[in-house]
Amino acid sequence: MRDEFRIPRARIPAKRVALIAARPRLAAATALVALAWLAPGAALAARTPAASDPYVAASRATGVPIALLAAIAGVESDYHPWALDVAGREIYCRSRAEAERVLATSGDNVDIGLMQVNWKFWGPRLKVSKLKLLDPRNNLFFGALILKRCLSRGGDIWRRISDYHSGNAGARNRYNRRVYAKYLRYLRGDPR
Repeated sequence: MRDEFRIPRARIPAKRVALIAARPRLAAATALVALAWLAPGAALAARTPAASDPYVAASRATGVPIALLAAIAGVESDYHPWALDVAGREIYCRSRAEAERVLATSGDNVDIGLMQVNWKFWGPRLKVSKLKLLDPRNNLFFGALILKRCLSRGGDIWRRISDYHSGNAGARNRYNRRVYAKYLRYLRGDPR
């Protein structure tokens, strides 16, 4: 078990215990995310997908729980491999060739692929091209790397998850609710 999750009950402030007890869905959500983080395969032991699956490969390479990775891809792109967001305008291309044509004229402010990796910010930092991010395997790997950075920060787990998307407090809460809903669907075997 990771040390950051070993919090003796006596050290949890009474006010926080009351808050969690008053919100059973919050307690359940926190427990599920913690379980997925601590034991990524525990919830999915009955159905272990092949390593050739790009989600499994990205999860294994980065240590990000596969259920969380799948949930974020669902929220970000609705599992569409050539989804683009060009300066705030969502585009769901029908093919990679169409996505390449859009990217050729998009400028730098574009989110690309399953994980909607923002190329303007992450492209130079990760030394990755727009076209490389169109490949679902690469996109999931780089998205998982970014998510791993977010998860490695201190603080509330939901704050760390929403750091992937960013935004103000209201946007963070909406994002987290959507991620949690996709996460539960994934665990039930229904990623849509």
